Amino acid sequence: MGHALAAPVEQPQLWLLGTLSFCLRGGVVVLLAPIVVLPTQVEVRLMLGSNLGSSGLTPSFWASVGVATVISTGFVLALLYALARIEIGAFERLATNPELAAETGLAHDALAPGATADKGARMRDLFVVEALTVIALLLAAVPLAAAIGQVTLDEILLPSSAASIFDRVLGQLTVPLAIVAVALPIVDAVSAGVVRGLLVGRSVGSSFAGSLGAGVRRPVSWLATAALAWLSLVVVVVGVEWALSIAWQATRASFLATTSVSDMLSEFAPMLVAALLTGVFVSGLALCGYVAAFRNALWSVTGLRH
Repeated sequence: MGHALAAPVEQPQLWLLGTLSFCLRGGVVVLLAPIVVLPTQVEVRLMLGSNLGSSGLTPSFWASVGVATVISTGFVLALLYALARIEIGAFERLATNPELAAETGLAHDALAPGATADKGARMRDLFVVEALTVIALLLAAVPLAAAIGQVTLDEILLPSSAASIFDRVLGQLTVPLAIVAVALPIVDAVSAGVVRGLLVGRSVGSSFAGSLGAGVRRPVSWLATAALAWLSLVVVVVGVEWALSIAWQATRASFLATTSVSDMLSEFAPMLVAALLTGVFVSGLALCGYVAAFRNALWSVTGLRH
């Protein structure tokens, strides 16, 4: 744990790669959650427009969903390729740490015969594993996606209470959300083990067997590593979102205090709170990037130590 905490500080490139990984995995979207103003039920209905008929969603709506799915699939494939490159770059830099090499044998494993013989094949295998990880998460989220669609439609057509539509929808998604919450750390931990196996030149099958075997041979260590990795991320993200919520409320109140753009630009307070919000966001992103780099190093050190 000490080596994993120190690695991003001793090698700032790992910090940068961790920040990029956090962003590409959707971390920016999570950080923007306190700032995004969700539409009301009336606005949701207006956005659907003619796509919502008396019998439900129209075929044109589902055609639009199909087009959006194709576009987003291409976008996700590009992200997976970038993440595979980041995994290789971060591991190679981590493996050059002489102190880690002396205590864990990480560098020895990273330079094992065949580990760097075919970087293209390793890149391909990493891409496949990243894609399979996304597919596994999507399968775990199928009940949630199906429930969200049906519950949202029901609440638009026949509201169950006077509460916000988002509160009403979330109140009926306890079980699907629990399935995703349980599947996410498990899939992440298995994927992390498979990726580390590939990075030292093992085959996909051998890496997958080794990742599952680690949980069987060392269940306490495996669970402790997974818990530490996710707990650190959750604590930091929640703390950053809390700080962003406070900064956003101050910024929003300051900018809404006047309807004149010229007055807003001439006053010091709106610019100050806007700069404060920017600083909080950038600092929070850097902190989350450090935690992402720590998680990456933690899985490498604990998963490949002798």
